[in-house]
Amino acid sequence: MKPGFMDAILNAAKARETKVRETEVKEVMMNRVCKVLGIEKPVIQGPMAWISTAPLVAAVSNAGGLGVLGVGFAPEEFIREQIEATRNMTDRPFAMNVIMIPDNLEHVTKIVKEMHPPVMYADTIAGLDLGLCKKYFDIWHEAGCKIVVKASFIDDAVIAENAGADVMIVKGWEGGGHVTFEATTVLVPQAVDKMSVPVVASGGLADGRGIAAAIAMGAEGFEMGTAFMAAEETKVHPNVKTAVIKAGDMDTAITGYATDEPCRQIKNKLAGELIAIEAEHTKAEAAELLRPVAESSLKKAMMEGDMEDGAVMAGQIVPLVKEIRPVRVIIDSAIAQAKEILAKMPSFEF
Repeated sequence: MKPGFMDAILNAAKARETKVRETEVKEVMMNRVCKVLGIEKPVIQGPMAWISTAPLVAAVSNAGGLGVLGVGFAPEEFIREQIEATRNMTDRPFAMNVIMIPDNLEHVTKIVKEMHPPVMYADTIAGLDLGLCKKYFDIWHEAGCKIVVKASFIDDAVIAENAGADVMIVKGWEGGGHVTFEATTVLVPQAVDKMSVPVVASGGLADGRGIAAAIAMGAEGFEMGTAFMAAEETKVHPNVKTAVIKAGDMDTAITGYATDEPCRQIKNKLAGELIAIEAEHTKAEAAELLRPVAESSLKKAMMEGDMEDGAVMAGQIVPLVKEIRPVRVIIDSAIAQAKEILAKMPSFEF
């Protein structure tokens, strides 16, 4: 036997043992949102109609987060096109959203069975049905999908977990688009206390300060929507990005209470008209009058650049979006800022 032969064997064995231990430690320490969804960074891009199309979604996924197609009410052909386009731009996990309304689930589930998107993102408004969720979550799981659910009520979050959700997003009323009643700072701690699946904070997050605050409340992931509206890769009319960048404090308004589906948007002529209708009519009357005024308003803004009669559904955090930046920079700068803030926390004196 050559001199040192046994030493070489022992050293190789120790190296393998060390590598195994390091792998096990890394596995234990890995963020649960990343582990469940197969992503690198625990950042989810909120689905936004006419905004969250393949270019933005793929850019978020390529940057290490989870891009989400905003196709909740889209025609079947458009959904298929967007899934295919996203796959042509990224080989990383992405999601498509669906609204948990019975009439909206069958045609979407047909697409899921055929195209197998990596993640299904179930959007809820209020009042989830356990049986309905269980039925479709089981089908989507069988198709190989992970399931992320967004809720604005703790009761709905619990129902979604009981039905098999893999990740739970709780969204506070600060966010853009559909709003409810409670703030992110109220929802996240409650959800963390009640749930075993990882909780993602949503609503009012646009930089590392919001992320650090969410971590302090127990969140394991972070959803941002408004922060991506002015991203380089977001394919909307330039007027939209300009409106987002110019928006300041108190420049958003909530409209549509009469329809029981209120939405937050940047103040403009349209928002003023909608608010006036609700102020001057009964709830039932206003609900009927609002629909024709608001119809196609989102498309008018996003595709045509109409900033008077179009709707730009941004969250209260919009004043923090100050420039057009690449998606990767938006994500990485927010994470870096959060790490810097969290590193300073042990030195805080009470």
